[in-house]
Amino acid sequence: MVNCIYTTEKFEKRAETCKLITKDIVRSVDVCIIGSGAAGAVLATKLAQAGKSVAMLEKGGYYDGESMNQREADMLPLLWQNAAANFTSNLRLAIAQGSCLGGSTVINDAVCFAIPDLVINQWQKGMGVSISKEEWQEAIKEVSKKINVNEVREEELNVNAIKLREACEKFQLRGKPVLHRKNLRNCGPSFTNPDLKSCVKCGFCHLGCHYDTKQSMLVTYIHEALNDSNVDYAAYCNCRIDRITYDQESGRVTGVDGTFTDFRGNELHRIRINAKVVIVSAGAIASSNLLQKSNIGGQKVGKGLALHPAPFVMGVFDEEIRANRGIPMSYTCHEFGVTNGVKNGGFLIESIFLPVFQMAIAIPSFGIDHVKMM
Repeated sequence: MVNCIYTTEKFEKRAETCKLITKDIVRSVDVCIIGSGAAGAVLATKLAQAGKSVAMLEKGGYYDGESMNQREADMLPLLWQNAAANFTSNLRLAIAQGSCLGGSTVINDAVCFAIPDLVINQWQKGMGVSISKEEWQEAIKEVSKKINVNEVREEELNVNAIKLREACEKFQLRGKPVLHRKNLRNCGPSFTNPDLKSCVKCGFCHLGCHYDTKQSMLVTYIHEALNDSNVDYAAYCNCRIDRITYDQESGRVTGVDGTFTDFRGNELHRIRINAKVVIVSAGAIASSNLLQKSNIGGQKVGKGLALHPAPFVMGVFDEEIRANRGIPMSYTCHEFGVTNGVKNGGFLIESIFLPVFQMAIAIPSFGIDHVKMM
């Protein structure tokens, strides 16, 4: 059965065609894609529309808007890698990653920036990426249209964002005006609720979108492929990839071996995908780890990892600011960032809100100090 989501979790109703996995699965396809986030989902849909048979494998489960109940205690274990308690081995960096169908696009705050020319130049000259700026621009336009990228309107800025804007307007840098602009967000009409045409400003983006208006991969590219009768496309969820197989003599990849698990990680069934092409798009960390386990890539795997560290500053204000109300991260100061042409580092200042559970994990303190900061 094609054009279907396969999962090990049974639910009464799902927004998409869904089938329960009850046995081992063996399939042969043109392309096997590991990961269903911003890269994997786009590739899977585009390749299926180009006439290729596609199997997309996702470690996390399939949860639709109805499942996303806006409760941290429920959603963090369902949608986030390691229930959002995902750290480097020395516990100094928290790594935010999605683990569900649609990947991190399901749990992000829908913030969209075009790729700066500075970054494109770095990729072209330093990393040998043979894609022209014109090709990048065309791709950005195509994706932006698909996921309904729009500028945040004045009336959509919450108090937290307005405070950042006031600071940008007040704080003048010598010799150069502050450059600050509104964020772009990918929000649009809900396919499950036709009456909803845009974001309802509930402030729970990090817990998935209950209203299906945040244009994640789940409600855009994946939804499109699942409902296209002209393509051969299937998404397998709750699927842990054990290794990528390849022919020892030719070095050509032959497929993927994996294991279906339940919510607790218990092994249930096996999956074998024979594929002409395997694309690894499980994020920088998980992709590197899988290649290492599969003995592919040698010493180069995992080198050159780039992260976006996000330290935070908290302030005490005279008035009450309910940062959880309204669109999170709806305003950004670009003055010091790569989006303003700043080389050799730089940073953005964003009006973010962290909910209670995640804030408690992120604050670098213990005991009485931790209680005071909370």
